[in-house]
Amino acid sequence: MIAIRIVIITKFETNPDLKNVTGQLALDITLRDDATFANYVGEAKTRLAHPGQLVYLWGPHQTGLSHLLQACCQGVTGGIYLTNLDKLSAEILQQLDAMPLVCIDDVDLIVGQQDWEEALFHLINGIKDGGKRIIIAAHQSARQLPVKLPDLHSRLLGAIAVETDALNDKQKLAVLQQRAKDRGFVLNNDVGQYIMSRAARDMSNLVKMLERLELESLRYQKKITIPFAKQILSL
Repeated sequence: MIAIRIVIITKFETNPDLKNVTGQLALDITLRDDATFANYVGEAKTRLAHPGQLVYLWGPHQTGLSHLLQACCQGVTGGIYLTNLDKLSAEILQQLDAMPLVCIDDVDLIVGQQDWEEALFHLINGIKDGGKRIIIAAHQSARQLPVKLPDLHSRLLGAIAVETDALNDKQKLAVLQQRAKDRGFVLNNDVGQYIMSRAARDMSNLVKMLERLELESLRYQKKITIPFAKQILSL
């Protein structure tokens, strides 16, 4: 994983007692080192190459939204990736328009909240004025997103829309095999198909299983075979 610590100077203006007081917000951002365009299977990564300043990335859960956002940040010096917004304050968006790229994950978590919607609207405007770029991700289309602020909704509707790819089983196996290769071991077709025929086939679960197999194979110094996968994963 790649850990990035960014300190943002901002003004806390929502509290009258703190008005005009400058503070520091420290963001501890962790990017997965395997979240790259090289190991993403699908066409969304190509569509994300569009040079537009405002991009709206959307798709169902477990279709690679976070992977793609982090991959975008990996390739830009000074890019920032924000997630778990429901655990943060809307003030975190202040002055991010100076960043060359801002990627915001799970925006669904904060729509409908006035402070967040206004902060996001002003951030988008600042980024457009400064010639920077922002990618916003959600699990539904911009038209379906329950945004209350009309101006923000209008901005999102006017964004370049990129939908993630729904992978078939063959493509999911290819993702697992590429991840295994990147980590220095082999997941052959027989083992991969055995796992997929007996386990929940959402990518999050499959990746967790792959990571567990890797750890246990290192611990026991064994190759990953069908009997080994059956024992370790209780399939």
